[in-house]
Amino acid sequence: MEILSIGEKIKRSRIYKGYTLKDICGKKISVSKMSCIENGKIKPDNWILELVASKLGINIEYLKKDVREQLEFNLEKIKNGHNKTDQGDVLRYNLEYAEEYKYYDIAFEFMHMLFNYYLDIKDTKSCQINTARHYNLCRRSGNEKNKLLYYMDIGRYFYAENEYFQAANYYNNVRKTLTEKECKDYDFLSNVIYEEANCHFMMKDCEKAYEILTRLVDIIDFIHDGEHKAKIFNLLGILSIKMNNGKFEDFEKKSYELCKNHKSLKAEFIYSYGCAMLETDISDKAYKYVNESIALYPTDNKKNFVHFMINVIETLIEIDKISQAQDICDKVLNYSIDLHEDMFIEKSYYFKALIMYKEKNIEMSEMYMNLSLDILMRIGNKNQIKNRYMEMGILYFEMNNTSESIKYFSLALNSNKRV
Repeated sequence: MEILSIGEKIKRSRIYKGYTLKDICGKKISVSKMSCIENGKIKPDNWILELVASKLGINIEYLKKDVREQLEFNLEKIKNGHNKTDQGDVLRYNLEYAEEYKYYDIAFEFMHMLFNYYLDIKDTKSCQINTARHYNLCRRSGNEKNKLLYYMDIGRYFYAENEYFQAANYYNNVRKTLTEKECKDYDFLSNVIYEEANCHFMMKDCEKAYEILTRLVDIIDFIHDGEHKAKIFNLLGILSIKMNNGKFEDFEKKSYELCKNHKSLKAEFIYSYGCAMLETDISDKAYKYVNESIALYPTDNKKNFVHFMINVIETLIEIDKISQAQDICDKVLNYSIDLHEDMFIEKSYYFKALIMYKEKNIEMSEMYMNLSLDILMRIGNKNQIKNRYMEMGILYFEMNNTSESIKYFSLALNSNKRV
């Protein structure tokens, strides 16, 4: 996916084949002009390219393809799923070239993809570093839709940072703009509305979330993405449980129908309904739903399985299903070690510590908590580490180890000051 200007292609091929500038030019082109072409100072005419291609024995179409065309070709390849293993490096490489050649419209597309790549791998620090660059490319691209995409990206960033109010504001701005323009891109519009509603749900404002989300019911038939439609009905079902409005069963049925044979998605929906029930007067049904989701979730993709089960383990601990939480946690820990995923290993150790604590095995709880903290110190943010220090302080207090308890409370206090 290397990008070369026309001049660079000529120069590389010429040197590789052992030709001098004079050999290429003959009597038809001046050496000084060819030197300027190779150094990108002037653009060659078609007849010159045909002559050079003939003498060097290279494909004329390859030679004619300039930097912009190469960038467009690379962008299309990435959109079609190529280069997934080194996606971050590929996006950064193309972005640098697009900026260097001032192709700001293409540069914005690469930046948009790179920003979301960082969010996908939970690297919010890189998002923060690139926010100003992202905005600058959005402004220079001169495209109104890019402004909306930029707002969506920043909304997603704030959501990842648990800044739900800020995220909701960005999504709201996009929704208002699309509504004013009477947007007919229902897939895009529905995504914006869904994300805004989800922010209000995370802020525990279920009425507001429901009011926003029900606007999608009228346009649901115009949305092409079946999985996205399923997620809309899933969130409506969760909100109906919370609000006890009597509409849950209808939304539940529709969400399952749209899942079709997607077992992992259906399991996630069932689990989310169970979690929503925990804080309601139908909490007695919650464990049935959680248990059903455990049985349904496929194990063929270990990474997805571990990610899902980590949430399940936390819920099982909360509802005092300790034995079941222990069994799943052991399995998840083994998978996490096989995957070499520090984030999963850290969570597994942490949950093992909580389980041991519940079983009054304080010494084992201390051991797993320390193993978890060692990893968290490498991969966690300041708030996560501060909260863990507080937990460690409480744990040592329970163990009557005053000196260690004071040490961790002090670390938490000092960490809080830095935050």
